This record gives sequence, structure tokens and C-alpha cells, in this order.
Amino acid sequence: MKIKTLIIGGLIVAAGIGGYMHFSGGAKGLTPQDFEMITLSNGPVIQQVTASGKIQPVNTVSVGTQVSGIIEQVLVDYNDEVQKDQLLAKLDTAVLQENKNDAKAQLDLAKAKLKVAKLNYERFQKLYKDKLIAKADLEDAEVNFASAEAQELSAIAAYNKAERNYGYATIVSPVSGTVISKEVEEGQTVAASLQTPTLFTIAEDLSKMQIEASIAEADIGMIVPDMPVTFTVDAYPNDTFHGAVRQIRLSPTEESNVVMYTVVIEVDNSSRKLLPGMTAFVNIVIENKPDVLRIPTSALQFKPNATVRQFMDKNKIDLKMGEAVIYQFKNGKVVPVVFEKGLIDTSWIEVQSGLKAGDKVITEFIQKRRK
Repeated sequence: MKIKTLIIGGLIVAAGIGGYMHFSGGAKGLTPQDFEMITLSNGPVIQQVTASGKIQPVNTVSVGTQVSGIIEQVLVDYNDEVQKDQLLAKLDTAVLQENKNDAKAQLDLAKAKLKVAKLNYERFQKLYKDKLIAKADLEDAEVNFASAEAQELSAIAAYNKAERNYGYATIVSPVSGTVISKEVEEGQTVAASLQTPTLFTIAEDLSKMQIEASIAEADIGMIVPDMPVTFTVDAYPNDTFHGAVRQIRLSPTEESNVVMYTVVIEVDNSSRKLLPGMTAFVNIVIENKPDVLRIPTSALQFKPNATVRQFMDKNKIDLKMGEAVIYQFKNGKVVPVVFEKGLIDTSWIEVQSGLKAGDKVITEFIQKRRK
């Protein structure tokens, strides 16, 4: 009985030692099954800057009025296509017509006074030449004549102003385009005493749109005009639209202590799917390499823990600028490998040297097998 007990106890101790040696990385060491690994292959690496911005027409014109009055007619509505010089609205012209008539009467009066002053001046010149009046009388007639000339010029200016104001009662489109905003209705009173009220907003050409995207100063140095752009909008989540960088505006803004620059992206909207005010989620392509050896960025996140370091060489690794280190499993050991980085995007890193297609790289140590 004692011998049997001793044998069973020995087996338990042996099993415990064997289990400890296996699960703590003992004599048997590590195996490929202890790691998750990926195999390197070729593929695209696309470096891009992401941003968002509003879609707007390239040229938008606000149409207003420089005179006050009651809107008598509104001849266009939202989304109407209009041509240059097309009539959009008319103001009541009763008061403006009276102002014009009054200015015309004042002009006629000024012309009559000028005619009389001129005749008097010419008559006084003849009388003075015959020495029948004093020089002072001639000078008075000359002054009256000059004053009448000035009054006529003032009356002409007042009449022209009244006539121009009368013309402002007819609101016409300054450009050809689409009405995207209408701020007035018939019977409404507009007051132009302090500032010009906006009656309509016209987008000149909705087949050409632009996006004003805000780019952080850390990324703005990589962006130049004519770079290709892709973007999406919530209205068409399955569609990808294309554009190009047209302008980088030099006036920065600051958002949450981050300096931002506005990048203007021109967009072809021949399909008329894109509407003013839509939010665009933009990807500006900085560089695109369609077929290079690449490694996932997740591979660089693997760091050997204490268990793995038991099976590594203790050699010091010196990294130069543009280099990174990954780990491979070779001959029962974890081996650090230095490679030279190239183009980087959010998911992939280009491998310029140090690795080759088909190499297996460790991405994770499966620790649950070594508890």
C-alpha cells in the first residue's frame, strides 16, 4: 500500500514538473503555435489626409435692392433656372415715380433760371460796355449766372439719382444660374436705409461645386494643388466621388488650440447628385504606391514579454532614422529584425529593405496557452 502511494505521488510530481516546464517555456521552449503571425506580400500603400467640409457652389451671388419699398411681384421661386438680366422681382414704384417727377420739375426750374440769368448777364455786359451801369452790377449778374449753372448741375444730379432709384425697383439677375434662396414674398416691405437687404441667392453653376475642408497644420505641408481627392457624403454612402485640390488658403483659423488651413477642392457635379450644404468626408491622396512589399502597422505593436524574452538574444538594437523593428520566429527563438520603412498609411507600411515577400512576422503572443 505504501509503495503504491509513493508511485502515485511520484507520478503527480512528475506531471506537475512537466506541465510547468511546458507552460512556462521550459526545456521544450516555444513553438510557432505560441504566436499569431502574418505572411508578407505585395499590395497598395496609399498615404492620405482625411478631413471634412461643406459642399458649396463655386460662385454664389446675393441679389438685393438699394431702395426701400413694398414687393409688388416675385417672379421666381426656389430651384428656378434664371438667365443673366432676367427679371426676378418688382417693387411698388408709386413713390419712386413721384420722386422722379419732382426731380424732373426741379431740373426744368433750374434750366429756366439759368436761361434768365444768362440773358441778364449778357445784357449787363452790353450796358457796362456802353458805360450805362456800374461794374458792381455786372459782377452781380455774373455771380447770378454762375449760381444758376451750379443749381442746374445739382438738379441734373438729383434727377439722375431719382431715375436710377426708379430703375432699382426692377430686380434682375446679375448672372445665369439657379435660385437657391428666396428671402421675400409679394407684399413684404424691404428697408434699405442701413444696408442692402438680400432678396435672392443665385448659384452660378451647380454642375461645378467646391469643398472647403479644414486641414491641420501638421498635414498642410504635404498638400499641393492638383492632388487627387476622393470623398463620400451621407446621402450616398455607397458612392465615392472624385475631385482635386484647387487652392490652399493662407489665412489660418484656430480650433481647440490647433491651427487649421482651408483647402478648396473642386468637384465635378454633372450628375447633380451633390447639393449645397452637404457634408463631405474627404481623403486627399498624398502618394499612392499600388504594388509594393508591405507590412501591417499592427506588427509593430508587438513587444516581447518576460516569457518571450527568455528565448531571445540579448543583442542591443540600434535603429537609424526611418527604420523599425519587428520579430520573427526562427529555430525555436524570437529574432528581432530591423527593416527600412517607406510610405505609411493608416493600415500598412511599405518595406524598402530588410524583409522579403513570404517572410512571416509575429503580430501577437498567445499568452492564454502559457498561464
